[in-house]
Amino acid sequence: MERFLRGVLSPLGVEHFGVCAYGDCLPLLPVRSRGRVPPGARSVVVCLFPHDIGQFVRPRNVAGYAVVGDYHRVAGDILAALAAALAAEYPGESFVPFVDSSPIREVAAAAAAGLGLRGRHGQLIHRAYGTRLFIGEVVTTLEIAASTEARPSAPDTYACHGCGKCIAACPTGALGPGGLDKALCRSAITQKKGALTPWEREQVAAGGLAWGCDLCTAACPLNTGRRTPIRAFYRSPLPQLTAENLEAALADKPYGYRGKDVLLRNLFIINGS
Repeated sequence: MERFLRGVLSPLGVEHFGVCAYGDCLPLLPVRSRGRVPPGARSVVVCLFPHDIGQFVRPRNVAGYAVVGDYHRVAGDILAALAAALAAEYPGESFVPFVDSSPIREVAAAAAAGLGLRGRHGQLIHRAYGTRLFIGEVVTTLEIAASTEARPSAPDTYACHGCGKCIAACPTGALGPGGLDKALCRSAITQKKGALTPWEREQVAAGGLAWGCDLCTAACPLNTGRRTPIRAFYRSPLPQLTAENLEAALADKPYGYRGKDVLLRNLFIINGS
C-alpha cells in the first residue's frame, strides 16, 4: 500500500504521508462535516502539505500561510485525486477526503501516523518542515496497516523541547501551558465577524496583519525554512493585501471564505485610516 500511495502522491508533490487507524482519531470534532465520514470507517491516510515558498522573509500584511494559494483547493485537489485512485483500485470501499473543516483531529491523526509531534503551540512539528504545513486526510472503510515508521520519542531532533518560546512570543497571553484561549488570539480576532471591541482593534493594529498572526509559529526554533515541493503554492503569491486587490484575492486565498467586509475592516485598522 505504501508503494501505491507514493506512486499517486509523489507526482503531485506530496512527500510525507502516513496511515493511522480511524479509532485513533476518535472522538470526532463536533462539526457538520462529520456527517461525511463513511459508515464503517477503518483507516485514515494523512498527508502533509508544506507551504513555505520563502514568504516568511518578505514584507507582508497577512500571515505567511495566507500569502500562497488557497490550501483548501491545493490540498483538496490532491486529496480528491488520491481518493479517486484508491476507489479505482479498491472498488466497493469508500474514500472521503477532508481538509481544514474536518471532523478529524488532524494534529493527533498526523502524530498517530508517525508524521511528527504536537508542539506546545498546538501545531504539528515535522522533521523536515517544522510547523509550516497544512494537514489533510482521506478517511476510508478500507483497512490499511498503520504506518510502520518508528514513532519519535523525546529527546529527538524535531520533538518539542518545551522551550516556551512560542508562549513567550504570544503578545496577549492567548497561548499558555493549558492551551489556546481563542478569545485572546490575534489570529482569531482578525477572523472575527462584525464589530470589534476597542481592545480587539488595538490588537489588530499592533499585529499589523489584515489576516492572522505568525508570532508563535515564527518563534519555534524547529522551523527549517525548507521550501515546499508542491508547485501549486508558488502560483500568484500575494504578500500585501490592499483594498484594490482584495476582490481578486478573495477568489484565490485561504481567507476568501470570510468575505470582504472582515478584510476591509482589518485593512482600515492596520492602515490607521
